[in-house]
Amino acid sequence: QYLLNITRELRDAYSKLQDTQQKLIEIAKMQVVGRLASGVAHEVKNPLATILQGVDYLSSEIDLKNKNTALVFQHIISAVRSADNIVRGLLDFAAISSLNTEKHALNPIVKNGMVLIKHALDKYHVKADVNLGEDIPLLSLDANKMEQVLVNICLNAVHAMSGGGEMSIRTYLKVMRDIKDGAGRRKEDLFKIGEKVVVIEIEDNGPGIPPENLDKIFDPFFTTRRESGGTGLGLSIVKNIIEMHNGRVTIANRADARGAIVSILLKCD
Repeated sequence: QYLLNITRELRDAYSKLQDTQQKLIEIAKMQVVGRLASGVAHEVKNPLATILQGVDYLSSEIDLKNKNTALVFQHIISAVRSADNIVRGLLDFAAISSLNTEKHALNPIVKNGMVLIKHALDKYHVKADVNLGEDIPLLSLDANKMEQVLVNICLNAVHAMSGGGEMSIRTYLKVMRDIKDGAGRRKEDLFKIGEKVVVIEIEDNGPGIPPENLDKIFDPFFTTRRESGGTGLGLSIVKNIIEMHNGRVTIANRADARGAIVSILLKCD
């Protein structure tokens, strides 16, 4: 029995060491990518500004009645705007190193986020069903960044349903009851069994996420929408913000139907 206990303790210690090592690798990777992103963005901003100034000048000097000339200018402006979006995304990614947290009610933040995406909902003919729990406690949040998280996730869902669809947004209070919920009793477990957490769920009935992409969905610069202007930084920023709130975000395909579901878990104070 003594040897069994020692073996179990060694196995647990090894598992903890692996978890800690993986977390340290992720932190180091994000820090390196953040510094790289900031450096690249600042280096690219000035050349882009010069190109735009040149386009503005040439457009006043060249006869744009020629269809081919006008088309070339449109392509240049479109390419510069696309590059500018990437630069802005890089700067956003690199800038998220601190939070300005205060006690906030979560539901008004969700409602405001829905107002911000109303145009996209109407444009893509997506119906949003919002169901907000009444027992949500005040949370220590950076309201602006949490709003950014919700808008980003919801827009991803809307774009996945470009032909129309339905999306649901829910908030509710949950008690972490077992390991399947992602809770445990170890000191390093983010959530403890019996602990209350606030859950935000965003669910859509789009095509879902290809299984081979699920493990890469939060990786910086990974996107399936690059041809339409996606930078692959949105979900990396989302993950960064939620983890800075000492929370967790996961994305999975719905088990019973088409579509994906995003779950955000936040600690109650």
